Amino acid sequence: MKRVLFLLLLTPIFLTAQVSINSSHMPISGDTIRYSVAVLDTSVLLNYQNAGANLTWNFDSLVALRQGVSEHKASSQTPYSFFVPNKVGKKIADTLALGPVELYNLYDFSETTSSVYRTTHRGFTLAAFPFPIAQSFQDKDEVYQFPLNFLDRDSSTFKFEFSNALAGAYIINQGYRINQVDAWGTIKTPFGTFSCIRVITDIVSSDSISFSGTNFGLSTHRREYKWLSPQLRIPVLTVSGIVAAGIFVPATVEYRDSVRNVPSIFAPTALFNANPTTYEVNDTVEFNNLSISFKSASYKWNITPNKFQYINNTSATTDSLFVQFTDTGYYDVQLIARNSDGADTLLRKKYIKINEPNSVQEIIANKDFELYPNPLKKGSLAYVKFEDQLAIQTASILDINSKLVENIKLNNKLPLNFVVPNIKSGYYILQLKTEQGIISKKIMILE
Repeated sequence: MKRVLFLLLLTPIFLTAQVSINSSHMPISGDTIRYSVAVLDTSVLLNYQNAGANLTWNFDSLVALRQGVSEHKASSQTPYSFFVPNKVGKKIADTLALGPVELYNLYDFSETTSSVYRTTHRGFTLAAFPFPIAQSFQDKDEVYQFPLNFLDRDSSTFKFEFSNALAGAYIINQGYRINQVDAWGTIKTPFGTFSCIRVITDIVSSDSISFSGTNFGLSTHRREYKWLSPQLRIPVLTVSGIVAAGIFVPATVEYRDSVRNVPSIFAPTALFNANPTTYEVNDTVEFNNLSISFKSASYKWNITPNKFQYINNTSATTDSLFVQFTDTGYYDVQLIARNSDGADTLLRKKYIKINEPNSVQEIIANKDFELYPNPLKKGSLAYVKFEDQLAIQTASILDINSKLVENIKLNNKLPLNFVVPNIKSGYYILQLKTEQGIISKKIMILE
């Protein structure tokens, strides 16, 4: 019984003990490892820099945007087997543009020893010279030096130089790498929970390229925050980006993952607006559907609370929308866009505000005359109808700031009507001067 108790007491210590990374934890030939690229959410942005001992990084809220496979092949299974014997190759890119030079089928080849994991060769095909080429690094790039333990720090240089007189191409990539193990603990992702160390890597490099007499140069400072675990052969999670003017800007988060459903790049993006977003009861409100879809899409509108009516032959499933709200308050508006590759939803909480009419005069005006149709179309006839016949002295259109836009000629024959003037589309005020005073109504003029 005492032995059992002793083991139980040791268990928490074992679970939170530091881990060490060595050569046995590196990728090997035949590894096919899936990863996901995710949204840089607040769980990452607020916590990725936390450093120290026995920490917990909780990134299990990450949402995958796309997936890929990190495939590690024996060099004999790559197009560069003639040039690179007995190494492990990983495709870096199908196409890479370096200034005037385009490289295809780009591979880096690595080797692992008891003391180092390093990149030894690089293979590619030049666009102007369609034959596979591979060459060794003049100064091998030491990615990790073993063992990797908490508070370790190492640095190394690298250099890759290539020239081909027939293709008229010259490429040199050189720089230095600094690794610092600044933390250890436990990391949680959608893939699982792992004991780990955290390594910050700074890669400062310069590229010089010459092709057919055209020269190009580029310098970069790239930083990677990597969580390494003995349980996995690639980082559990990596946050990477560029350092500019001494400031690191995180751009990408990538984590080890299993197969999962991710949004298609061809799925629609739901987007809409209304301008303005504050109206009065019974005003006409237009919602503009600005959604993006590369394929035919369907739409579904939801508005709450249900104190409105669809107008102008629109409905909950039409592209754009015209609505009249019948009560005051705030309204939530949601648009769902869907095509054959997926769906997207945009919800704007308290997006529309509906107020009472501004004055008693306007309430009386709304009751005393009708204007139809409303919205109005430029060049068309608009009709005015009164509950009680009033003699109209003048009729004017004002902007929403009550400034005169245009005087209009009202035909006093019944039904009263006028030709909608050719003015800019938008919201206006129709003002009628009668013997009993001035009455007005807000109107909308369309193309």
